[in-house]
Amino acid sequence: MRNSGSGVTIVLVALLTVGLGGCKRSDSAASSQAVTGAIARPAPQNPPASAAEVSAAAPSSSSSATPSASTPSASDDSAPRKLVAVDSSQNFTIREHTFRMLKHVQRIEAAPGKGAEETVDWWELRNSKDQVVYREEYPFNVINGAFDFSVSVTASSFTTKEGAGIVVQRGDEPSDPLAGGSVQVFGYKYGREKYGVDESLFGSFGPPIWVQGEYLGIGTDTSYTKPTLPPGVTMMTMDDILNFKVWTGNFFILYPVRINWITGRLEPARRCLEMTGKGRSERCPYPVEVESHLGREQTFVRLFPEANDGFTPKHIIVQAETKIEFLEARAQIDWTGDGKAINFDVNGDVWLKVRIGGVEGWIHSEEDFEALGVPQAG
Repeated sequence: MRNSGSGVTIVLVALLTVGLGGCKRSDSAASSQAVTGAIARPAPQNPPASAAEVSAAAPSSSSSATPSASTPSASDDSAPRKLVAVDSSQNFTIREHTFRMLKHVQRIEAAPGKGAEETVDWWELRNSKDQVVYREEYPFNVINGAFDFSVSVTASSFTTKEGAGIVVQRGDEPSDPLAGGSVQVFGYKYGREKYGVDESLFGSFGPPIWVQGEYLGIGTDTSYTKPTLPPGVTMMTMDDILNFKVWTGNFFILYPVRINWITGRLEPARRCLEMTGKGRSERCPYPVEVESHLGREQTFVRLFPEANDGFTPKHIIVQAETKIEFLEARAQIDWTGDGKAINFDVNGDVWLKVRIGGVEGWIHSEEDFEALGVPQAG
């Protein structure tokens, strides 16, 4: 009986060994079949992108899914996005002559769930003979399927009692929140009598003006004092201005730029000279736009009777319910530029005239600005 049992055991072991070997061979065959199939049927490859295509997304670092044999659907954000060039044209009639703004725009077609991206890479202003009056070019780069920054350009015509022309505005994205872009003026120089006569007198009134703030439009300088002339004598009074909001670091001042129709240039509308405790200054008075965030705690400010450190200030208590009015500012604004652009720079102290609980005076220190809820920013 013992021998018989041993024989049965040997038979069973042999059968198990044969079964396990069969399983291993079956798994090996299946594995070999899968690898062979992957080599014999590779995933379809998209043709190389042309020069007019950009990748909309960076390639994935890893993926466990088998590539699909079908063409990428419209929802596939990895599909190439085409870069196409688009031209646009806009006509303006300025004193019997027609001028045309021609813009050349680079556009990246829309990705799923996103809008198309575009940037102006050049524009031209042409006269009625289709001759180029002015041309500007902007280089651009495409990074990871998008523009690293984009440029927008708009143009509009204007007419005043003294002249007429075209304003071209440029904006950049991304940009500083306070960046107001640039403004450039085109018109006829030498005054109204030349408007319908000589088209060659139409051109740029200077390089683009860049401002930390905002362009507000064209208006009339109401502070301009017209001279008294004898009977029969006429004079062209140039009080057409471009209005800007210029950031001082604590608040905005409203800054005017004069359109000089005689010289065909832009120039400061204010030129001031005054004596202060520190000597002669070129500060001018300007309207202000102030956004105050007054604190809840009681504080005080030093209120000077004049915009001058040489005077003795009053100490005025300020509380959360105190009524504060911001009246005007005195500042020196310098023009800087290299022939390609004009900038406005605040030079030296800026004095702010206020009315606190009915008491008027001037402040200029950062400590007093903060006490009135207008701390330095930007």
